[in-house]
Amino acid sequence: MEFGTWSTLFEAGKVWLVDLSWGTKEWILEKSDGKTYKITGNESHKNNDLIARVFHEDTESLYEISYEQVNGYRCLDEHGLTEIWSSNHPTKNTFKVKNHGWHKESPLTFFMGNSDEWSHLLITDDECLEVICQSTPQIKLIKKISSDGNAT
Repeated sequence: MEFGTWSTLFEAGKVWLVDLSWGTKEWILEKSDGKTYKITGNESHKNNDLIARVFHEDTESLYEISYEQVNGYRCLDEHGLTEIWSSNHPTKNTFKVKNHGWHKESPLTFFMGNSDEWSHLLITDDECLEVICQSTPQIKLIKKISSDGNAT
């Protein structure tokens, strides 16, 4: 198992996963009887397969993480990643990993064993989000949020 750096504005401090949105530009179902169903996807997924919003408590900031060309993702509690926790993993909220259990269990997801394929991990106190994507996710600040719930 190998770890890499994924530098973010919220890699240190307390971070919370607010929500996830998986989608596509267009969903099509073609039946053997010739019927075709076509549904337009949500506009927010015009350029991104997966979108996560996270709240960074230390800076009272809401961020959006956009993932393109996602090959797979999973969101689970920390118990599902015991192999990573029992290793000498980075202590930051965000980092990359490859050649771990999921990588070995799902070789098609990881390009038939391509050793250059990394997973991007977001670690919170409650959940762990692991995303396999070909490029570094894009992060943008959505807004600052005060303790009374109002945007600043």
